[in-house]
Amino acid sequence: MRRVAVFFAIAAAVLAAALFVDWRFWYRWYTLPEDPGEWPASYYQPVVEVPGSPGEFFPAAGGAELTIAPDALEAAAAWAEQHNSVALLVLHRGLVQLERYWQDIGPETLFTGRAMTRSLLPPLVAIAIQEGAIESLDDPVGRYLPEWSDDERGRITVRQLLGNLSGLENPPLAGDPDPYAKNARISLGSDFRAAALEFDLENVPGEFFAFSNANAQLLGAVLESATGESYEDYLNSRLWAPLGAGPAQIYMDRPGGMPAVYCCYRATPRDWLRYGAALAAGGRLADRRLWPEGWVEEMTTGSGVYPNYGYQIWVGNPPGTGRRYVQDREQAAPHGPPIEADGVFFLEGGGFRTMYVIPDEELVILRLGYFHPDWLTSTLPNLILAGLDD
Repeated sequence: MRRVAVFFAIAAAVLAAALFVDWRFWYRWYTLPEDPGEWPASYYQPVVEVPGSPGEFFPAAGGAELTIAPDALEAAAAWAEQHNSVALLVLHRGLVQLERYWQDIGPETLFTGRAMTRSLLPPLVAIAIQEGAIESLDDPVGRYLPEWSDDERGRITVRQLLGNLSGLENPPLAGDPDPYAKNARISLGSDFRAAALEFDLENVPGEFFAFSNANAQLLGAVLESATGESYEDYLNSRLWAPLGAGPAQIYMDRPGGMPAVYCCYRATPRDWLRYGAALAAGGRLADRRLWPEGWVEEMTTGSGVYPNYGYQIWVGNPPGTGRRYVQDREQAAPHGPPIEADGVFFLEGGGFRTMYVIPDEELVILRLGYFHPDWLTSTLPNLILAGLDD
């Protein structure tokens, strides 16, 4: 009887020790919302503030200044509202053509962009190269990640991480997480960097496309190692504050740890639009250049392996009506018919949060909201493009 008691005491101690090692993960896992794809704001804890440097917002177009037909704007707004949107903003030639909100969201409400978050990475990488912190896009990441300096994964390049061509494994994301799954650890654990470094090589780097949380998180780790600054500080000083954006929040693995680089940045609709406007202007804000000339064109050029993805951003129209997240899997975003504009690229996050950028038309369209079963990526931009004043 005593042996049994000792056995159970040891087992309980081992279990308690295991839970204590990463208690944040177990707390998050057991309190995961019923819909694991839509976490309430209260679930993103802890967070740090990215303070920004609030500037003037774009002026609204008056009646005579509208360059998009009002009926096209209203058709787009009606479709957006019917498809579970919370915000629709349209910027054309520097003037706000439409700004509409639903479901108790307003212009100053922080709203997560989900996977749109990872599209903040490319300008930061370009700036780090310009500043000399990163030598080249073709540097092996083992140069910046000491954990991989003598590992075959260290030969993956910065460019391959940007293009989701690392060859790292990509476990499915859908459904409730297995507590021991790597994607669960990278979203719920207390050490996002360590979790990303656990992903194994599955394909030849540069030869296989897979939309991956780990690739984006590793890019954040590269930036932190290369620059000697925390990701949130680098983001604020090099991008967010220069944009004139206001306070935002970024989800952390633990206090003083590393933010989730791939997901869940919470910013106002207006500040998301500021970033889109800078992309549309080739990296300029008024008379100031925010990142190197030519970078937007480079980051929005698809790869030979997967033409619909650039550097952590979606590009153009797919050959069919869906965009695959992994090249050999059926799961795809419902794109619909082609977007009727050359040079379109877009940030996209879960729940079909989407910011479309069409530089040739000086047009940015931001839709924030939640999942709707009848969503098609191309509908909103095509409704608005039909109303452009030539």
